Amino acid sequence: MNQLMARLYDNIDEAKAFALSFTNFVYDYDDVIIDDYFIIPCKHCKRMIQAKDYLAPKANCKNPCGILTTFHFGVSIELRDQLMERFEISEQDFRPIRNKRGEIVYYQITPQHTMLPLQKENDWKAAKLCPQCGSLYYKDHHYENSKGEKYYYISQQALDEMHDINVTYECFSRFYIPRFVISRRVYNFLVERYPRTHYFPFYLKETT
Repeated sequence: MNQLMARLYDNIDEAKAFALSFTNFVYDYDDVIIDDYFIIPCKHCKRMIQAKDYLAPKANCKNPCGILTTFHFGVSIELRDQLMERFEISEQDFRPIRNKRGEIVYYQITPQHTMLPLQKENDWKAAKLCPQCGSLYYKDHHYENSKGEKYYYISQQALDEMHDINVTYECFSRFYIPRFVISRRVYNFLVERYPRTHYFPFYLKETT
């Protein structure tokens, strides 16, 4: 059991899925700015789409899992291979992270499966709808337990149809980034090997 998560959530065993919340930063090069990775297809809302692979020195990729400065998540080459061997996760669910010499030093998590909408279960409110391109992002309303830790809800249908690694249908913040969600069995695998990693649990939303 992940002792960190058990301390934060008394009912962690009841969680059905988990949003990634790695805390170790994987820093890129000092002379690379975030805008270098993205294109902006709509000048009105300035929604950003990643067009180039993340760059990072090998020395900055020592942790098995981490968060990129673009607020995406990444894993080591070894961990990526382990996930592909054990779960229904493919090469397409990752994007290579290279150093300036072109060598792959890490992998960005880029899930290809989009979950069913979870807006109703979590009361996510639309923050902005672009009148030109129709892009929409939400405010991240979350629930908090007695210890102030946040969690989310998932419907039974969304749970039944989710894959081992997913992105939410909804995007958040002006960067239009979804939540990255893993199955319970992937969570069990990760926390057994990396007990200090942190996640936000999804609990089943009971319908009446």
